[in-house]
Amino acid sequence: MKPGLIKHFVVAFGLMLSLSTQAAPLSVSKAVDMRQAMDDVALAAINHELVLVKMQPIDTALTKRGFEDPGMRILFIGSESAVRWAEEAEPRLLNLLPLRLTLIKNEAGITLVSDDFGPWLHEFPDAPARLMIEAWQAEMKAMLDDFVRQ
Repeated sequence: MKPGLIKHFVVAFGLMLSLSTQAAPLSVSKAVDMRQAMDDVALAAINHELVLVKMQPIDTALTKRGFEDPGMRILFIGSESAVRWAEEAEPRLLNLLPLRLTLIKNEAGITLVSDDFGPWLHEFPDAPARLMIEAWQAEMKAMLDDFVRQ
């Protein structure tokens, strides 16, 4: 298999993972490099009382074997208060935490894509779980907007 083909497969697979069973994830784009995008996401998270918990490059195994960097990173963000609220409102919501973002490098810069909250809203149609998911969704949208403004 050619390195270019591997790169396209990994990018498509990463998108599929981040978008699977999702109708409308939140998405924004910005003309920056990966390093700047990561810094801007971390700053936007801090501005919204969230913390960048983990960054997962999906390129490590590929580049060790001589393939190109597919230009994707998965970021996990969260807060202690979100965990405490989820435990009290509906412990099954802990499966949604930490919140995930996918950074995708493209010709124009970086696209930042969140998980879609729609399936979770469908799964939990009643308060207080639904209200919590809606709050997380609104916070994620505000954070992505902040990322663009950085």
